[in-house]
Amino acid sequence: MTTTLPSGPGTIIDAMRTSMDAALRVPEGVDAPVALLWTDADAQWQPLIPSLQVALPQLFVLGPYAPERRTGPVIWLRCIVDRALPDVTLPEGIIPIVYLPNVSRQHLRAGGDCPRELQPLIELQYRGAVWHQRNGRDWTVEAFLTSMDALDLDLATDQRTKEAMMRALPVLATEPVASLRGRRLEAEDFDKLMVGDPARDLLSWMSDGAAFQSRCDGARWETFRSVCKRDFGFDPEQDGLRRAGERLFESQGAWNDVWARFCEAPQLYPGVAEVLRDTTPTDLLADPARQPARNTDEEATLRSSLGEVANLPHAKACSQILKLDEAHASRRAWVWARLGESPLALLLEPLARLARLADKPLGGNSLGALVETYATEGWRCDRAAMDALEQAKATADAALLKGVLGAVYTPWLEQSARHFQELAAKTPGEFRKAAVGVLPHADTCIIFADGLRFDVAGRLQEILETRGLRVRLTHRLAPVPSVTPTAKPIASPAHMVCEETAEYGDLTPSLGTAGKPSSAQRLRDEMARQGIEVLDEYEVSIPSGSQQGGWTEMGKLDSQGHALGAGLAKQITAEVEGLADRVAALLAGGWTRVRVVTDHGWLLVPGGLPKVELPTYLTETKWARCAVAQGEIPQGFPVFPWHWNSQVQIVSPPGIGSFYAGMEYAHGGVSPQECVVPDLLVERGTESVKAKIVAVRWRGMRCRVTVTTNAPGVKADLRLHARKPNSSIVVSAKDVEESGEISLAVEDDRHEGAAAIVVLLDAAGQVVDQKPTQVGEE
Repeated sequence: MTTTLPSGPGTIIDAMRTSMDAALRVPEGVDAPVALLWTDADAQWQPLIPSLQVALPQLFVLGPYAPERRTGPVIWLRCIVDRALPDVTLPEGIIPIVYLPNVSRQHLRAGGDCPRELQPLIELQYRGAVWHQRNGRDWTVEAFLTSMDALDLDLATDQRTKEAMMRALPVLATEPVASLRGRRLEAEDFDKLMVGDPARDLLSWMSDGAAFQSRCDGARWETFRSVCKRDFGFDPEQDGLRRAGERLFESQGAWNDVWARFCEAPQLYPGVAEVLRDTTPTDLLADPARQPARNTDEEATLRSSLGEVANLPHAKACSQILKLDEAHASRRAWVWARLGESPLALLLEPLARLARLADKPLGGNSLGALVETYATEGWRCDRAAMDALEQAKATADAALLKGVLGAVYTPWLEQSARHFQELAAKTPGEFRKAAVGVLPHADTCIIFADGLRFDVAGRLQEILETRGLRVRLTHRLAPVPSVTPTAKPIASPAHMVCEETAEYGDLTPSLGTAGKPSSAQRLRDEMARQGIEVLDEYEVSIPSGSQQGGWTEMGKLDSQGHALGAGLAKQITAEVEGLADRVAALLAGGWTRVRVVTDHGWLLVPGGLPKVELPTYLTETKWARCAVAQGEIPQGFPVFPWHWNSQVQIVSPPGIGSFYAGMEYAHGGVSPQECVVPDLLVERGTESVKAKIVAVRWRGMRCRVTVTTNAPGVKADLRLHARKPNSSIVVSAKDVEESGEISLAVEDDRHEGAAAIVVLLDAAGQVVDQKPTQVGEE
């Protein structure tokens, strides 16, 4: 049973509930279990039952008959499961959980040898489900805390730590899981939980007083009051929440520590923000960063100011954005931003980057100079605009951003595109020469990423470099027009057999080998004919040694852009992560280099590109950003020769115009965003160790592992937890022999039947491969 359990602000009780829910899941078409049996041979979990019964009203306990505490003997529990008691009813679809202290799963599986008083529960194993570990054993407290199938915490294994853990269980159960991660838990950590954390307890009480008091008996509540009086000069019972809010505003003494704790993990104490929102500071000079109402007012002011930016001329709009960022940037560090209450302050960060970059259009006295400027820095303007669109989550924020981008980004796009068109029209031969085709290379796999615009490639470069890969980002020009039928052949080695054609049709060249229009499949067939290894989208294969390298395709940016318009911005991160994973997988699979290429970029303007009217009797088009000329071209429209036949004239809308109304996303025209395309060459930073477990075989308590590896010094180990060296159940990790074989002996018989993991380690001790197994399995 593998379960994804809380890694954030959830508690151990939340994790147990999630794990139990997973145990109750069944495949479609299978009847749901009638009950979940929870066996606990040593009654370890019993101190937690009162708290669990609050969280799980369907939890019933084997014990003395006390229905008000949901406790009773076996026959009563059977009646609960069979829903035969009119005074104990469970809602339809809610499955009872039956906790059985001092009963092990082996008791129930013993059949006729099962104690007589437990025998009515035996058949529930088959009509119901049992909450247990992957290896079939009961969930102990230690197992649940440390298992990778549960919380995967790092717990010291000495007896003192185990005893402290059990003492602290009632308090530990409500502790946020996030606060227990990232360190080894020892006896002192659990003891500290028992003596209490005054700042945490005070925040918990402020956040939800009723829930906090429900976890306290009389003595603990009085202790809490005493600590508050002593450390904070405050009595929660006499002074109340409003006074607590006032003291938190005052920034004095120990209350500063309370505020710091709140800022560390504000999501753990959602009610604190409401307390502060309902409290007025007594000191007019109170820190504004602590006042959620102040932050709310600032957001409202900023919303109004951003609305006014939409009506300003371009230069003034850029200047005003920078002034607003100067006024509101500090709020991005306030705790309210982490709680999602400062979306516009956060939105100002990419908008300020955009305003600085978009203040002037792209410059350059020649086509080459302008292209170089865009490939070096200009694309960062597009990146800032896409970041802003991705940041705007709420509908109202997106609508507001549309107006701001119209004042700051759109004019920059328009002026830059017109300058690009002017220079390109002067030197059409230079443009065509720069639209070079992609050639194959030995040991290099080419990834064709559809619609990979330059700013998206910049993101990809950043991610790949953080993974330790070497990346060289260069550029090419897409051919005219920058539509897929014309541009994709250039981005593939098959362009070498593409020929000029008098039939412009949908602007597709013909393949010389077949004399037929190129298509995605025909391009792949031609590359295969040339000896290039053509891989499916997610295929990873070891290079065969062909001098022509490989080819694969990936990415949905273009199709998503056409479908989603401005919504594409929110898909870019996922697309880039997927591309990075694909590059890394190919390099790990044995390719020396991976080259990422594309066919064209695109323009994206929320609300739509400006509509440009073009008389239909003069042209033929099915594209928003290009048309085939059929007669005299109206004045003011840029004209360029088609890449595959210079006698065919392509008409482009001036600037960033569109022949169709309402087009938020389009390509096919002549602009830096559409025509300057990225070309990335990616190599491994260092030769990585590759090792794979081929087979695991057991003979008694000895495990024999077969391994393939490309490097010496690889070790094999057998662990209960893959990432924890101290969980090894063999004397020591062993070097993999030249034959690829290794033998590991488990000396302690108590591990027989346990779920374990065979791991392979590089020289630095990092896990490079792993395989689950069961100790002693045949």
